[in-house]
Amino acid sequence: MKALQVLGYGPDDHITVRDIAQPVPRAGEVRVRVQASGISYVDLLLARGAYQVRPTPPFIPGSEYAGVVDAIGPDTETGLVPGDLVCGTRQGAWAEYVCAPASRVHELPPGTDPALASVATASAYTALYALRERGGIRAGDTLLVLGAAGAVGHAAVQIGKQLGARVLALASTDAKRAAVRAAGADAVIDSGSDWKDMVKRQAGPRGVDLVFDPVGGAATDTAFRTLGWGGRHLMIGFAGGEIGALKTNLSIVKGAALVGVDVRQYGEREPGRADALLRECIRWFAEGRICPVLRCVLPVACFAQAAEHAQDRNGIGRVVITF
Repeated sequence: MKALQVLGYGPDDHITVRDIAQPVPRAGEVRVRVQASGISYVDLLLARGAYQVRPTPPFIPGSEYAGVVDAIGPDTETGLVPGDLVCGTRQGAWAEYVCAPASRVHELPPGTDPALASVATASAYTALYALRERGGIRAGDTLLVLGAAGAVGHAAVQIGKQLGARVLALASTDAKRAAVRAAGADAVIDSGSDWKDMVKRQAGPRGVDLVFDPVGGAATDTAFRTLGWGGRHLMIGFAGGEIGALKTNLSIVKGAALVGVDVRQYGEREPGRADALLRECIRWFAEGRICPVLRCVLPVACFAQAAEHAQDRNGIGRVVITF
């Protein structure tokens, strides 16, 4: 089969399309013929050795996929049968075939677009875990989403609305702000402006209840200052490239909390709850309650071009490769 492999850590040319042996499903596993796989910011970080986890090369990166059930491993209890359309999250998704535990392979309604399905769940899973499980979001809360046009920010806008919040969103260009409005944000603010006072005016006297922060850098301190009493600042990541410094006296003045969000460890430490959360995201996608935006869909032979698109911060939507 064809697969993208990391042969050594370094620039993009270390991610190479190779012909390797097709995996054989073991007991409890399902083999999926991958039709589409997303390229995420974290996928590229991991492939370059810049993530907190560093697999030993050679390895197959990629974490999101959609495709068709191809084979069932021996003694595997599952309602899936060959030909079923499915999606899942699994390292090694940038390949024509992937084997995964049957419990982690999720059936999709017939006719679902595999390209959309391949990127429908990971960002939504992160956003739902952050907002509900870590942030304790309640209907009527005011939610501020930083980087709202990015994959996880876009998901947070949609999920925040589904959970009954009033959503304030930051985005840097007219096109991005239009995409965020289309996702359902109640107010959209230019992140290139002096936005703190604008957010405070939109939030009203009570202030912001939750900040969803996948950006980091100087934006973290500014956003924390918009929180009202008892607010929660959800730290998702550092897409801006810098880890922000927060003046800790602010947490006392506001009675507010900085809350870390690590979905990888959540899946490892609480697999049952994590699986239920992922299934909920898939159900919401199947019901049309949440939906990602696609930027482009390219064949695996054009991976270098796809990776370039995925890193272009001026673009909007997810980049998907197909096999």
